[in-house]
Amino acid sequence: MDTKLNSLEEQVKCNRCNDTGWIYTKEGVVKCKCQLENLSESLLDRMRIPKRYREKSFTNYAPERKFNQHLVLQRARAYVNSKEFDNGKGLFLFGPPGVGKTHLAVSILKEFFLKRKVVGLFRDTRTLLFDLKATFEGYGSGREILDEVLDAPLLVLDDLGNEMLSDWAKDILHYIIINRYNEMKPIIITSNTPLKKRKSDEIDIEDKLGGAIASRLKEMTEFIEIKGEDARIDNPLLKRVQEEDEDENS
Repeated sequence: MDTKLNSLEEQVKCNRCNDTGWIYTKEGVVKCKCQLENLSESLLDRMRIPKRYREKSFTNYAPERKFNQHLVLQRARAYVNSKEFDNGKGLFLFGPPGVGKTHLAVSILKEFFLKRKVVGLFRDTRTLLFDLKATFEGYGSGREILDEVLDAPLLVLDDLGNEMLSDWAKDILHYIIINRYNEMKPIIITSNTPLKKRKSDEIDIEDKLGGAIASRLKEMTEFIEIKGEDARIDNPLLKRVQEEDEDENS
């Protein structure tokens, strides 16, 4: 009998709530912290975080100090704890491929749930537009997709403006952005394209998406440039694979 009791005790993962998920306090019954510490697969599915990025977090983001990426990481952490979210202010993370823009955006989404119980939404811009276009051909409901994007308390739009868009795509993006702007719902944007030109011959978001979208984004996001080298290419393992491929083809 004692052996069975000890076995049951060992299976309890949370001593605060005995795995019930709830704690009795003077104020009443509240959800146990253990329920907020776990990002379950179902929750990650609901947030639409891609499997490739589900293990990403602030703690495993490795900033390159020579490019001041540690300052960007500090800013991302500070955003989670600031009042900017309540005021509808978001972030526009710009930089070349492989510097960790999506890593940081996903980390922000996850931290908002862990610290503020906010369940945000991740959408790759191209996939979102493809899904919406497919509804015009009778596959699914475009209204449901749009409502999900418009209603999310925090939205990540990944890879915005990385390719030229049709007038239809620009109209859809403008509709999403203006609705979130009016409702003071922030957006976290990642892009290879800068929000504003730094050189006369440089292409910016206005060139890609039009002046109306660029104007709203300048008002509702903070522009943060992430400098650095492509970590995917500079990865020693990837380099070795590339060198082996070159040797085979030579």
